Amino acid sequence: MELLTYSNIASTQDTARHIALDGHLLPFAVIAEVQSQGRGRRGRSWDSPKGGLWLTLALAVPSAETVRQSAMVTAHAVASSVLTETGIRTLVKWPNDLLVGRCKVCGILAETLVQTGATTLLVGIGLNVNNIILHDQLPRAAPLRGELGRILDLQHLRASILSMVEQDLRMLILHGFDTFVPWMNANLALRGELVTVEFNDQRESGRVAGLSRTGALLLENPDGSLKEVDAGSVYDW
Repeated sequence: MELLTYSNIASTQDTARHIALDGHLLPFAVIAEVQSQGRGRRGRSWDSPKGGLWLTLALAVPSAETVRQSAMVTAHAVASSVLTETGIRTLVKWPNDLLVGRCKVCGILAETLVQTGATTLLVGIGLNVNNIILHDQLPRAAPLRGELGRILDLQHLRASILSMVEQDLRMLILHGFDTFVPWMNANLALRGELVTVEFNDQRESGRVAGLSRTGALLLENPDGSLKEVDAGSVYDW
C-alpha cells in the first residue's frame, strides 16, 4: 500500500477524497502529522495536534452498503492492534469510537466515493497516542500515552494498524459482518447502561443490550423488549 505523508494538511479524509477523484491507484493511505481541520462524523471538528495518529485509508469496495459496518470493523482492527502493541484494552462505543474507561481514545469516520463503475471506501482514523490533551477542554478524551505512562513508537503502531485494517476490511468484503459480531458483542462499551441515540433530530433511549447480526445497536426497553437502532450517535451516556 502506498503511504502519502504530510506534515500539516487540513484533513486526511478530504485529501484522500481529492486524490481518489484524480484516479490514484488504490489502495493508498493519507497520513498527517497535524490536521488543521480534522473532522469526525456529521462534520464535527477533531483536534489533531502532533503526536496523534491521523490517517485515511482508501480502497476499492464492491458497493457502498457496508459503510456503517466498515467503521465497526475498523474499530476491531484498531483495538486489536492497540491491544497487541500496548496491552491496553479498548471497547467499542457504537458505532465508531473506542474508549478506555470512560474516555475516548479513537474516532473512526467511514465514507464512500461513488464514481461510474467504481466505489471507493474512505476510512478515517483519529487515534490519540502521544498528543497532549487538556482535560479541562476535552474531559472525555485521553491519549494512550497517559494510560501507559510512556511515549509510544507512532510509526510502528501506524504500520500495525494499517495492516490490520486492510486485512479486516478484506475479510468484511469476502465473508460479511457475521465474522466480527462475537468480538463486537464481547467488546461493546456501555453495556447495560441507559443511553440516548440521536439521528436526524430523532431520539431513541434504552439500555445497551448488544449488537444485531447487521451491526445495529440493540436497546432494551423498560418492559424488557428490544429495539434495533440502525444509525445515529450516542450522546447521553
